Amino acid sequence: MRLSVCVLLVTLALCCKQANGLACPIVVTESLEFLDIPPALYKLSLQKFNPPSENVDAKLKVKECTDKMSALDRNQIKIALKEILLKKCTP
Repeated sequence: MRLSVCVLLVTLALCCKQANGLACPIVVTESLEFLDIPPALYKLSLQKFNPPSENVDAKLKVKECTDKMSALDRNQIKIALKEILLKKCTP
């Protein structure tokens, strides 16, 4: 199953045109909050999207896993996210 997902992602990356739209500031903020803030605050932060409770629960389960990562690993992910998401916003 994992291999098929990887193959799909690589295929999409190679075959699809690159989008040149700007990253929505809310997406950037939400992505960084996911790595930074505690689960209780993150749950409150998600309420601005008015999501179904099942989606919030699923997102918090994933957050539990990322919260177990070292601070160094999370910082490296944040640097990569900022580079990818904010790079398109600068002319």
